[in-house]
Amino acid sequence: MRFELSVHVERPPADVFGFLRDKDKYPQKPGSPVLALEQTTPGLAGVGTRYREVVQMLPFVRGEILSVVTRFDPPHHLEEDFEGAGMKGHLAYEFLSDGDGTRLIQRETLDMQGLLRLSSPLVKRMLGRQLQKRLEALREVLDDGWPVG
Repeated sequence: MRFELSVHVERPPADVFGFLRDKDKYPQKPGSPVLALEQTTPGLAGVGTRYREVVQMLPFVRGEILSVVTRFDPPHHLEEDFEGAGMKGHLAYEFLSDGDGTRLIQRETLDMQGLLRLSSPLVKRMLGRQLQKRLEALREVLDDGWPVG
């Protein structure tokens, strides 16, 4: 499965990059499928930084996703590989200057594993909507003035 989504954020690329760099520090909106997100390696984020995420996949199904940063090029590119909860994939963010703000482009590839592979068409529709909603929520938090360190 492949996804390409984008959103305009009224903040400069460095701010948007900083927000996603520190993804374990920002608040999750009510109803978010992300139940927990933590950086599991010490120090500042960069290539090799690892994260652990617990997500609500279905009403009574939770899964753990482990990820590692594979490209760290502030404020232009941030990429990571992830695996867990029956999935394996790659997530890439590109940050482009767009007027007074940023055009954030998210490209994601996802391979379903095991029995989940049978439900790929349904998962693709549902996940595409969730990914876009997540980008919109990110935009809202940043446009509302969330401080970026």
